[in-house]
Amino acid sequence: MRKIALLMDGWKRYFTFAWPAGLLERIHETGEEVNLYIFNSSGNWSRDDKYNEGEYNIFNLPDFKEFDGIILDLNNVEMNAVAERTAARAKKSGVPVISIGSEREDFYYVGINNEKAMEEMLEHLIMKHGCQTFWFVTGPEDNYENRKRVSGIRSCLDRHRISWSEEDFYYENYEFHCGVHGFAHFTAKGRELPDAIVCANDNIAVGVCEEAERAGYHAPEDFLITGFDNFDKAAFYTPSITTVSHVREDVGYRCAELFLQIWQGKEVPRFHYTNTECKFWESCGCDEGMHQQERSYLKGQIIYQIETDSFMEDILNLEYELLKCSTFAGMIDCIPKCLPSMRCDAMYLVLDPRVNDFKNYLGNPDMLLPEEEEYYVQGYPEEMNLEFSYENPEVLSESTKIRSKNIEKICDIFPAFDCEEPGVNLLFLPLHFRQWTVGYFVIRNAVYLMEKQYLHHVMGALTKAMENLHRQEKLEWMNQRLSALYVRDTLTGMYNRMGYRRFAEKLFADEQRRKNLLILFIDLDRLKYINDNFGHDMGDYAIRAVADAIKRTLDETGIPVRLGGDEFLIIQEEVPAKEISGMIQEIRHKVKLAGDKVGLCSLSISAGYVITEPGTEKTLEDYVNEADEMMYQEKRAKKAARK
Repeated sequence: MRKIALLMDGWKRYFTFAWPAGLLERIHETGEEVNLYIFNSSGNWSRDDKYNEGEYNIFNLPDFKEFDGIILDLNNVEMNAVAERTAARAKKSGVPVISIGSEREDFYYVGINNEKAMEEMLEHLIMKHGCQTFWFVTGPEDNYENRKRVSGIRSCLDRHRISWSEEDFYYENYEFHCGVHGFAHFTAKGRELPDAIVCANDNIAVGVCEEAERAGYHAPEDFLITGFDNFDKAAFYTPSITTVSHVREDVGYRCAELFLQIWQGKEVPRFHYTNTECKFWESCGCDEGMHQQERSYLKGQIIYQIETDSFMEDILNLEYELLKCSTFAGMIDCIPKCLPSMRCDAMYLVLDPRVNDFKNYLGNPDMLLPEEEEYYVQGYPEEMNLEFSYENPEVLSESTKIRSKNIEKICDIFPAFDCEEPGVNLLFLPLHFRQWTVGYFVIRNAVYLMEKQYLHHVMGALTKAMENLHRQEKLEWMNQRLSALYVRDTLTGMYNRMGYRRFAEKLFADEQRRKNLLILFIDLDRLKYINDNFGHDMGDYAIRAVADAIKRTLDETGIPVRLGGDEFLIIQEEVPAKEISGMIQEIRHKVKLAGDKVGLCSLSISAGYVITEPGTEKTLEDYVNEADEMMYQEKRAKKAARK
């Protein structure tokens, strides 16, 4: 089975579904055993560059050497470093690479001939309509397709000896507001209306017409205007916009055909152009065979609105159900239940294991706080969890490991998502909390969802719910952590006096009528001597040594307390009397070993204990005082022996 990787950036929030649709059409026609793996970001629409950075990390997921062909659609990527880094990785792989819509060194090119198409448009305006003066309202100055369209304009003007200057060009983007701003830009400079305004696409042309109408001008009476791309808005706007038509699916179709020829060992040219056709309509004073199927168009718009309204209702239901979920896997399970319109064969959720850290730490507040900054910004962890896999209507498996072959590889996603059936497409979408990558979402056979533009709503709801759940788990853990710090001694990690009151007194109250309890009082010997002769750092070490010895000796039912200074208390359930001496000796031995390790020879403790009697009127404090007195008897005996 051959594999093609398609990397593309959606147009703002929308998916460029035409490329995979054309690719799959050709694959299905030939019956070749080829599958398509789509890695899609939406990294050019948010004003938050950190968010966009998180989107673009999906380009780092595939190991290009695992593929038989690579297609790069990087024309919309607004972070140049991302585009260059991705192209460099593709080149290094040694796999044949096709660049869609932009020429890149050593790669094949598939797309329309922007320069030639724009020349044909200018040729028509000059020869058919006698235009001699122009304004040019264009897209981003550094965009490949825009540069080519501008180049075609200049070539045609030069060929007809029509003078032009940089002042005739306005650069911004491909949006409606570019046309609004462009027209306002030229009129603000006091420029007389030209014979024609040439726009880089139909969005811009409509923007120009709207702004011109507000100023009292209309096309084609006051100026001619042209667009590019033949969007619906070109044909159904008034006036209909003269434009350049091309079938977008042809780009994907040509890419598949090119790979088939390369795999067969055929010699193929570097540049492959899809067909374009100029549509000369009302905005330039023409009406060449213009047939607006308005009823059909309106019917399509009505059905689209009905489907969209229904889908948005489903999204609201999804958002509500996601709020109830306590796991990420449960959230994915909500999607097919809440969205019957989601036509796909399977969905998979792959996560960085650390995203569950706070949930795993609940109930264990002594664990160190995980740093969110440890999540990947570029690349993916060596090991990830396949948290959820679903094939309609069955949940297949959970918590499967996906490992990379070595730490330098970005992520080995195969064979987890290999398919034996040809003609399958797998869509990989990034999951991230701002710039921090937490995983990715995989949908099998998702072209329908891409065409309907449903996915960015689904991903938005899913990511928001995941991030909220993550924050809730973090907040709950932090509250536990703060509560633990409130009752813990910071030097030793044992309970402090507040912890003693909360836990030890509760244990005594619960058990005094049913069980015997051990009350063991321990005092570190000669702490003042250690502080005076070795320093307070060594004194702190000695205190920690006693605390560690106690904690390593107690079982899980014991409550260790540092009462303050060099005094420690242990309350332990059901310790047989014959084992108590051994328990104390074990603590003494561990303390001595810790002292010997750093040169505190004969580091020692004094201890005293009592056993509670169920049913008596004694309080916990009475027993603690008795154990304290027993400890002081040993300490006094040691002092007497030293004298």
